[in-house]
Formats: sequence, C-alpha cells, structure tokens
Amino acid sequence: MAGDAEAAHRLLPADWPHRKASRLLALDGLSWHLQFHPAKKTGAPLLLLLHGTGSSAHSWSELIDPLTDFADVLAIDLPGHGFTRGAQARMMRLPAMAEALQQLLRHLQCAGSLVMVGHSAGAPLAIEWALRFAKQTPALTTIRLVGLNPSLVPPPLLYTTMLGPMVAPIATSSPMTGMLAFLAANTGMVDQLLDSTGSKIPESHRRLYRYLFTQPNHVQGAMEFMAGADLPGLLSRSHALSLPTSFLLGAQDAWVKEVPLKNVIRSSFPKAEVTTWTGGHLLHEERPAEVARFIQTIVLTA
Repeated sequence: MAGDAEAAHRLLPADWPHRKASRLLALDGLSWHLQFHPAKKTGAPLLLLLHGTGSSAHSWSELIDPLTDFADVLAIDLPGHGFTRGAQARMMRLPAMAEALQQLLRHLQCAGSLVMVGHSAGAPLAIEWALRFAKQTPALTTIRLVGLNPSLVPPPLLYTTMLGPMVAPIATSSPMTGMLAFLAANTGMVDQLLDSTGSKIPESHRRLYRYLFTQPNHVQGAMEFMAGADLPGLLSRSHALSLPTSFLLGAQDAWVKEVPLKNVIRSSFPKAEVTTWTGGHLLHEERPAEVARFIQTIVLTA
C-alpha cells in the first residue's frame, strides 16, 4: 500500500490500534491516514470502511481480523478526522468529500470488487460516492453498500433553513473548537457523549475517543462535517441509487432513532435490506465479531 509508514508512526500514539498498518499519503492538499489489511487469501474483494462523525479508523479495530478472513480491508480517517490532515471547510460537504474519496481510490489503483461499509455519517458518504462515481470507475465493480446505524434522518426544516446557516459558522470556528477540545481534556464530556449513544463500548475505545477530542483539528473537522451534511439533498437523489444496499440498525440507538430512520429508509431506499439488533449507535464497537459476520454474509452472498 502506498504511503509513508515512518511519518505515520511519528504522528500516531504508540498504542494506537493497528499502528503498524498505518500510512500517510499526500494527495490533492490532504494528508490521508490509511490502514490497509490484506486478506488471508488471494482474489478477495475490497472492503472500504468509512467511520462516522467524530470518530476515526480506530472504530473498526476489533473487526479487522475477522474481516480479513474474506476480504482486503482499507480503513481510512476521513478528511478533518483523526490523523488525516489538511482539510479545508469546503471539503467537508458530502459531494466534495466523495470527490476526495474518488481521487484516493484512483491514486491507490484499487481494482476488482468493492463493498463500501459506512457507519453513521459514513453511510451517507458511501451513498454520495456511489451516486456520483460507482458507474464511472471501470476498474472497480461496486457490488454492495452497507450502512451501520446510518445517519440518514434529516434535521427539522427549521434548522436546515434558518438555524443551521447561523449556527454553523459559530460551531466550526477555531475559538469554539479550541474550547471544546479543552473541555474534552479536562471534563467528563467525552464519556457523557459516548454514554448518550446508547452503546456500551470498552474502556480501550473510550480512551481513544478521549484522545481524539483533545485535538482541535479533529473537533473542528467533526463540527464542519456535521454542519456540511445536506441530507435532504442526498435523499432527494436516492431514487438514482441502483446498488444493492443493506442497513443494520441498533434498537437502542439514541442518536439516530430506529422508527424515524426506518421511515426514511422505507421512503428513500425501498429496496434496501434492513436488519435491527440490540445495541446502540456504536453497535459495531459493542458487537464487533457479530457485525463482522454480518458483513461477511452480505459479501459472500452478493
């Protein structure tokens, strides 16, 4: 896998999950943090893992070993998140991020069968990419999209038309994100945030989130990604998505409620397969082995 391993090892904490697989790749103004994990057999499809807002590739760390039983795995830090650096505010909207993702896949010369797996806001990004580029990438045959606890429920109309444009510049400003990073380092804010997901994740993962949220760049990227997501615009184009799609929902997800999410899926993705399990918004971090088997079943039957 292309990229600078030494630079990645200098940047990442010594105990970061799968640090030995980390690479930094400079491309179009971004310094991408990538982790590539080859399959244990040849001729395997590629799984591209897209984490959610405020997370990083570490979110998938407990799934990597079982996933490589049947697939090559590429886990990335999205622009503005984790150890991917250089993102400008204009890059944090779904179309621009999908374009950056496409340029990355081209640069890496990814080929063969592709399954894109997105958690939370990573799912809308996967859909945006598929709508724009799945048919324009002859070297890759995208065989399925998988959304885990997908963030597809738009905010109320009042927010998107009035409050959002006013709040976003304040929430994404450097003073605000610097203050949030300070609070994350000196209060229980991150643990309260994680508790609010409805998930019970291990302390090892909580520690990683605490670290990330002490980094002002990461906090700013997360805020900009939330502010830049145009879900109504994406859903208005969902009828054009022809790829088979599967969604896994957590019944105790306190961030993306099951009932309104199912209503959105029923309306915008009527052919999608929908499965609901016990668990919260970070379901794949609560039940990594089971979610890996869920993905494996989808891939092997695609």
